[in-house]
Amino acid sequence: MSDSEEEQVKQAPIIKPHQKQQKDFYAEQLQANEEAESQAPLLVVVQGPKGSGKTTLIKSLVKHYTGQKIKKLVGPVTVRSNKQHRVTFVECPSDINAMSDLSKVADLALIMIDASIGFEMETFEYLSLLNNHGFPNVMGVLTHIDFFKDNKQLRKTRKKYKKRFEYETGGNYKLFYLQALKNEYYLKQDIHNLARFISIIKIAPVRWKTEHPFVLADRYEQGKDNTTTFYGYVRGCTYRLNDRIHFVGQGDYYIDSFEEVLDPVEIITAQKKHRSLKDTEKLVYAPMSSVGALAIDATAGYITIPQPIFTEKNKFVNNEEQDDEEMEEQEQEQELPEGVRMVRELQQMTEGIDKQLEEEEDVQLLEGFELEEDKPIKKKNNQQQIQQQRDLVRLKNRVNIKIENGTVMPITDTLLATDLHELIYQNKNGINEFDSVRYIPKVQERKSYREIKELFVTGFYGQTDVVDLENLEKQMEEEEQEDKEQEQENKDNNQNQKDENQNSKEKQQERQQLVNQLTNSNLGLYKKGTYVKIVIKDFSSSIKDEYPMILARSEVGEDNLGFIKIRIKKHRWHSNILKSNDPIIISLGWRRFQTIPIYCVQDPNDRLRFVKYTPEYDYCYAIFYGNFAPQGTGLVCTQSLSNKLSKFRVAATGVVLEMNHQFDVMKKLKLVGEPFKVIKNTAFIKGMFNSSLEVAKFQGGLIKTVSGLRGHIKKPSKLGPDGSFRATFEDKIQMSDLVFCRTWVRMHIERFYRLITNNVKLMKTMWELRQEKQIPLEFKPDSTYQDQERVPVKFAPLRIPNNLQQNLPFESKEKVKSLSFRERLRQQVEKNLPVKSNMTDKEKEVYSLIQRLNTIKNEKEKKREQKDIQKQKVKEAQIKGQKQHLEEGKRKYKQQKQKDKFIKQVKKQQQQQ
Repeated sequence: MSDSEEEQVKQAPIIKPHQKQQKDFYAEQLQANEEAESQAPLLVVVQGPKGSGKTTLIKSLVKHYTGQKIKKLVGPVTVRSNKQHRVTFVECPSDINAMSDLSKVADLALIMIDASIGFEMETFEYLSLLNNHGFPNVMGVLTHIDFFKDNKQLRKTRKKYKKRFEYETGGNYKLFYLQALKNEYYLKQDIHNLARFISIIKIAPVRWKTEHPFVLADRYEQGKDNTTTFYGYVRGCTYRLNDRIHFVGQGDYYIDSFEEVLDPVEIITAQKKHRSLKDTEKLVYAPMSSVGALAIDATAGYITIPQPIFTEKNKFVNNEEQDDEEMEEQEQEQELPEGVRMVRELQQMTEGIDKQLEEEEDVQLLEGFELEEDKPIKKKNNQQQIQQQRDLVRLKNRVNIKIENGTVMPITDTLLATDLHELIYQNKNGINEFDSVRYIPKVQERKSYREIKELFVTGFYGQTDVVDLENLEKQMEEEEQEDKEQEQENKDNNQNQKDENQNSKEKQQERQQLVNQLTNSNLGLYKKGTYVKIVIKDFSSSIKDEYPMILARSEVGEDNLGFIKIRIKKHRWHSNILKSNDPIIISLGWRRFQTIPIYCVQDPNDRLRFVKYTPEYDYCYAIFYGNFAPQGTGLVCTQSLSNKLSKFRVAATGVVLEMNHQFDVMKKLKLVGEPFKVIKNTAFIKGMFNSSLEVAKFQGGLIKTVSGLRGHIKKPSKLGPDGSFRATFEDKIQMSDLVFCRTWVRMHIERFYRLITNNVKLMKTMWELRQEKQIPLEFKPDSTYQDQERVPVKFAPLRIPNNLQQNLPFESKEKVKSLSFRERLRQQVEKNLPVKSNMTDKEKEVYSLIQRLNTIKNEKEKKREQKDIQKQKVKEAQIKGQKQHLEEGKRKYKQQKQKDKFIKQVKKQQQQQ
């Protein structure tokens, strides 16, 4: 920080945390200018089924960007692709929880497709998760193309897979092809094309990520007192610090400390002549895979050896040769520089520094210096001192270290800020009282830096033997004077530019710089792309390295529990429909929890009507108890967390519509009764209610018969069984009519909520419990359908009064006149009178002859029928006798056969004796 910038910071007004309006204003300014400043690395999730080549692809991309090889891939891997672009690769396991979490945070999803197998179930599941969590950029990668030997078949397969991939993703994304493997890596040209598209792709903004900040942890450290430290980049948007954080898949925890630390893969902002990266600037940061550069923290430092495997020198030498080689090594170590010798000593350490501090009272930080003495001790070998001093000066000139670039740590109430220089070199009470965790270095003035540097140089400047150092010191002083002159010239130029240029853009940039300097100490705001360290206290749960570690900010309002109304649809590939009051697992927002939903549909009068099952191919509503989420947030439902791919695991998808503390879901209830007494328009009904109290509750309710006559309930009746009542209708009803009362009952929604964490026991459905305990399904006889036999009712004929009939028009009058009672009686008497014969005598003789002939014919036919019956009986008897004779012959044959067999057995026994 230059002097002008320090003065601006001092002159800037102090913004207190409780001033909410100002805090919100600065947060909005941060979010507006995030694109112009450093961004978080591009998060690329590599997903695919087992054996599709996910790990090989990440290793090939890392080798393409950095030239380094990763032997064992664990956790996120961050590389620097160019000066202002970084990429983080994460491998997605086949677990449904990890797939759901990574679909929410991914900027780009690389979906691996095995060409020898085709699209597998995990691919379609992940596409469904992406679609309901914002659908970021997607790129398909087709592997195992060398499986096809015929080019024609390969072209057909490519075309088929490309068409299907475009159909599933909407046709806006590309499908890449990786030809074959060479030395366990993909071909350079294929990886080069894929890396080029990754570097130039434009990231589509996802609403959930732009409104919810989170940290994808690169590494973690478990300390004492159940505290765990996580390191990672702030992603999504500006992080507003609060006291709680949500660990996705673990639960809510309290933050012990939240600090900004040194970025392991910084963006190169200095303008240089060369456009591409040098070999020294190509970085890879994979701490969980044991790959990365030197990491410096406020409380600790981590050294990673460039070689993947380190073995001590002469570790596997024979015992006879070991003694001679140890003597040679001791002689060589005396001639080595101090830095190399200290690193080798650290590599051979068996105990930590904290244990050594407990054992030893006086600890010597550097050779030649002690805590109790102000003056350094002379060493015997002056040539070695001169060489060490030359090496230090060369290192300073080569690296061009500037102390001003150090991080400025805020002074808080919980941490005691102490000057380490005064503590080490002036405090004589002992080193055991020093606790490096509780102390933070203060910003020193420029003059004190040289004094501190001189304390860490072995030897004395006043020696007469040292001739080269005097020239080196003069050069250093001249360089410092030139730097001061340049700084003064820059100050004058800056002041002139400020007076001349008063554009709004420059003012905004200056204002933004001030805000960036004050955020960590006063406002607690961390912009996107900041590398932070999060310390969580009381963290005792286990962490799986292959699962993503996502630490999301606990937003205000989203921690509240209540009823949520969503629009849901069963997934077209899920085998079973969903049932109301069956537990289901929902992934909503950052949380996954189990709840008990109720499904319903909305009637035209805005009533929510309960349904027992979800529709097969249509949307419906679901209401459940869970964490609130913004409207329009997508969600995914699953019935289990098992990794068995027996069926499609995504059960349903939906979107949040409304949140409230109560919803009225009504269920239709149809009560049936039957009349037992009818008097004109009044009827007495039984069987609808069980007591007179229930009748009193429904007094005045509307009822209806099967024939359509309407009525309403009057009062309970003492006639008939208990629960009978008197009702009135529009017209007289029949005794055979059934009476219905249609009512609505409010459904009870269960307040069940269980957050999904490690080793959590989930509620099981009734079907799962019956399968485990082998309980058969209950059979209710009343639920079976039965055939109803109804007696047809004969209604009396319609009678229209004569007065009314005369006034009717001609079209409505009866065309056939109905007879009166006297006329019908007269007709009946006339029918019963004897009929007078009109035949002559000759006709009578003919008629009598015909009757006699018919009588003779009838007699002959009777005799013929009797003979036929007798013949049939004789035939049946013959057939029956033949069957009996045949059965008797069979029986005798069997008896004779058994006798012969018995005789043979007896003869054999006699011969054997």
